[in-house]
Amino acid sequence: MLETLINNGVELYISPLVLDEFYHSFLYRIRINRMKKPYDLLTEATKDILTLPRLSIVNPPSVPTDHLTVIANMEMYYLHARDAYHLLIMQSNDIDGFATFDTDFARVFTAKLLIKA
Repeated sequence: MLETLINNGVELYISPLVLDEFYHSFLYRIRINRMKKPYDLLTEATKDILTLPRLSIVNPPSVPTDHLTVIANMEMYYLHARDAYHLLIMQSNDIDGFATFDTDFARVFTAKLLIKA
């Protein structure tokens, strides 16, 4: 899927929250497979991500009260807190498309708040 998006010239956005989830999953896989030098592997994988064409790193809003939107998103779309934070970051950065395998976002897509890539 990522290769198709890149080949179609799509702008890519990730947040530190996305990187955090990636680090957690990546290190878990490395540990269960008992691979050597996990942090070297993580560094190389991160470099690969950060050199993707048309990649921007976006952040959550800096206005404290904007974070109340997380709770509203949790209630409205039945999201867990972390997923509601992903949605807040997209909303605050005017990102209208989302590539995910996470089925928790079904109500968000149904409401047409985001376009599933």
